[in-house]
Amino acid sequence: MSPRIPKVIHYCFGMEPGFGGKPWSLVHHVCVASAVRRIRPDRVFLYFQYEPSGPWWDLTKPLLTPVRIQAPAEVFGRPLLHPAHQADVVRLEKLLEVGGIYLDADVLVQRSFDGLLDHSTVLGQEGVGAQEGLANAVILAEPGAPFVRRWYEEYRTFRGRGHAEYWKEHSVEVPARLAKAYPGEVTVLPHEAFYWPLWTAAHLRWIFESSRPIDLEHTYANHLWESLAWSEYLRDLTPRRVRSVDSNFHLWARPLLEGVPDDYGRGPLGDRLQTSAKRIAKGVLAAVRGAKAAGGHPQRSGSDVERPPGSASRREVFETVYRDKLWGADGGSPDFFSGAGSRGALAERYVSEMAKLLRAHQEEAGRPLTVVDIGCGDFHVGHALVRAVDGITYVGCDIVPAVVERNSARYASDRVSFRALDIVTDTPPKGDICLVRQVLQHLSNSDIAAALSHLEAFDTVYVTEHQPVQMSGPPNPDKTAGADVRFDWELGVGRGVELGESPYSRQTETVFTSFAPPVTLLVTERVSLRRSAQTTGLPSRGGP
Repeated sequence: MSPRIPKVIHYCFGMEPGFGGKPWSLVHHVCVASAVRRIRPDRVFLYFQYEPSGPWWDLTKPLLTPVRIQAPAEVFGRPLLHPAHQADVVRLEKLLEVGGIYLDADVLVQRSFDGLLDHSTVLGQEGVGAQEGLANAVILAEPGAPFVRRWYEEYRTFRGRGHAEYWKEHSVEVPARLAKAYPGEVTVLPHEAFYWPLWTAAHLRWIFESSRPIDLEHTYANHLWESLAWSEYLRDLTPRRVRSVDSNFHLWARPLLEGVPDDYGRGPLGDRLQTSAKRIAKGVLAAVRGAKAAGGHPQRSGSDVERPPGSASRREVFETVYRDKLWGADGGSPDFFSGAGSRGALAERYVSEMAKLLRAHQEEAGRPLTVVDIGCGDFHVGHALVRAVDGITYVGCDIVPAVVERNSARYASDRVSFRALDIVTDTPPKGDICLVRQVLQHLSNSDIAAALSHLEAFDTVYVTEHQPVQMSGPPNPDKTAGADVRFDWELGVGRGVELGESPYSRQTETVFTSFAPPVTLLVTERVSLRRSAQTTGLPSRGGP
């Protein structure tokens, strides 16, 4: 029995003369070759108004059927002013007419699509949790698919005018909205299926510069973000460079270039010199960037971990973090700034959710509660919590005495006080509920173990930590105390602090999670630390 979606591949290219400065090149050939080799299609069509040319087109042309078309100037009377929007319309029209698999020419196929062909329409999320929407660089659809027809009909409201406000409205945002309204008509795959790694500068470096493995377990294809990667990575790329420099893309491309001479498609000398100059400049910038990031958030392995600092040196570490603004700066807090996670939507979500929990605890206890905040920082979040929950007494603790002095001078009241405290070595003040927000991620494993022993005074402890969207490697890799975290926060790959895993193995319950764009999560857990404690309820008065 034939699948609902035919094994027919469609490409769109050459809607304008000059191809937007990105002629048919090595990357396009490799991507088409990957689709032909791994999807094993019955037919491959490439629709163009202006036919590509050059050596790479000569190599690719036998793999497909070129089809000359007239690029549409309008749809439903709405003008299509940009070649990208013209191609957006062409792909939907061809899928409605013929069905099959549409691929952008910069999509490298990693494995067979056979397992996807018995659906009506298949799309992938762009951005973690469809942060951007559902993208149209990869579309699988049966002929006349109801979802694709709805999508096409939405172009009656098209208002794109090039790279402006509505650039991706109908290509990414509209299908996401339709998928929520008509979930039975479309199969939505997670971001790993087609659009991982992402388009960020760090992820582009991961694809084109780094050989650090990219997990392809849940990946059908990789969108290579040609428009962002072209000038730095793809223009004038030759088989010689692919074979001589190890990177993820080069490793993927090598088997698809077997038998192609090293200098095939080599560009003119002027272009090569310009590209070489950019690579040299880029190397200098990378060195500068690496030096500046020394106190930032690089991932480090357990073998690099030194002996944990004592309390005095640990305090000095975080005094340096504030003094050198390693967590950034904020005009509203020019002296001390606790980082971007203490501002904006992430902080607002935390305050909203935690306020609900504190009110519920207070109602259950039948009395006002004392909340102890370990690592209160600049008090931006704590101040919002105090205002949001009537009656609570708040004790903010921080390892940096100058932060405590500043907060006391500005915010101390009959309900709010502050204390200098190193949770690794010091006994916390008495209280009912303890909050530990984005603190443990900056400590070593031995520091965390010591801190947890001091937190056993509380029955109710809420711990909030950043986590990567892609878990990779063993849990709880070690690090020294400092501004950085355990995982690669730019890539969103690695492992963070996981108190439910070894060496801590505590009982945890996730209470809420926030997405921290583009590639991290902020996870709040209720952690049971008293050996005989329950995860609900309150002590009569915690602490010594």
